[in-house]
Amino acid sequence: MADVDHHPASEGSVDPAQAQGAQIPIQSFALPIFPPEAQGLKALTLTSDIKLDEYTKEIESFKPIPALPQGIESLTLELFSLGYPAGFLSALADALPHVKSFDAYSQLLCGITTEAQEDALAFFDKLKELKAIHLLDVFARPGFFQSVGEKLTARPRESQLMFLQFNYTFRHEDEDFLRRIPATELPTFINKNLVMCSFNIAAPEVTDDPDDPTNFSEEGEEFKAKVEGVSAFHKSSAHSLVDALTGENAPEGLRALNTTLYTFTLDDLEKVLRKHKDLLMISATVEVEPTEACKSRLMEAFKVCPELERVEIVGNPTLEFSMAVMNPRRKTLHSTFPSASDMRDLEKTCPKLSHFSANILRTVSTGQVEWNKEGDEWTGGVTVPEQPNQGLDDEVPQALRQHYEEAPPV
Repeated sequence: MADVDHHPASEGSVDPAQAQGAQIPIQSFALPIFPPEAQGLKALTLTSDIKLDEYTKEIESFKPIPALPQGIESLTLELFSLGYPAGFLSALADALPHVKSFDAYSQLLCGITTEAQEDALAFFDKLKELKAIHLLDVFARPGFFQSVGEKLTARPRESQLMFLQFNYTFRHEDEDFLRRIPATELPTFINKNLVMCSFNIAAPEVTDDPDDPTNFSEEGEEFKAKVEGVSAFHKSSAHSLVDALTGENAPEGLRALNTTLYTFTLDDLEKVLRKHKDLLMISATVEVEPTEACKSRLMEAFKVCPELERVEIVGNPTLEFSMAVMNPRRKTLHSTFPSASDMRDLEKTCPKLSHFSANILRTVSTGQVEWNKEGDEWTGGVTVPEQPNQGLDDEVPQALRQHYEEAPPV
């Protein structure tokens, strides 16, 4: 049976009665009995330590869940790659009726059977006080996320989510990666009550670790050049998200928005910003052209949000942009993204703005832009790595070439 590992609040020992959180690694679907001094816990993390070759047997059944501390408001489930036994999640929800925040990491949340999927739906149904969902590299069978999103959005306004985060780490070795994420289902979670809404795509960490599987092909050969950056959903897949953010169920008090998983056109960005003029932070993937006209529209779009403090633009380049950025003489990033003068102009309508960054599909080799407000001055600018070919070779780099070779996700 697993032990209860209380999170220490400092380097020294902590009185279990004072602990706020506990992390429990489990090797089967059996939870320990919590001692009386653990009744003050506010957060619980369950981490799968189940061996992969034993997982399919373990999800056939589970032991009854013992009484859990009723003050727990935050629940985190980590690394349950194949999901849970049918009945486990709903029983967990019954045992923790006051959960307000739910986090899940690296897993197939709805499991591998129809029964497990129905139970996962019941889990969300039973969490009546849920206000925040954070799902990181969480996948599901087709239709699952839409069912959950629609059920949560149908709740009365005062019972709807306030914080929503979907985060995916891009996997270059998986050619079908974006197709595994249901582009049209995720926006069903959007409701009028949201304050923070994030659909983020993150670049994988680049390491020199010989044991890191991302450094090798499926045949086991080490990549000669480190793969970098991300891909985002094609702009044609953004319609459902734009509609959800601007339609009748659009958030009415949104303050932080991240849409980098989806590619917006400039029209999309302008429409969303006009709807949410009180935003404090915006991160968006936007289709960019290597022109001053593109930059002008981009900067004008932000001026309708006077409360903005931080802006991040992930540029999704047209083919013309990708070719141009490889020639240093073109100074493509300078013409596409803001200069110090542009930042001073934007500051006139967005006086609280303190940070602006831009990149091309989260790559480093294509250059980056970063501006920070220090006192009354904007510091930073464009950083472009030296190109050894001096612009004589206009070959599109691998990080961008992959973007054009992929068909738009359905």
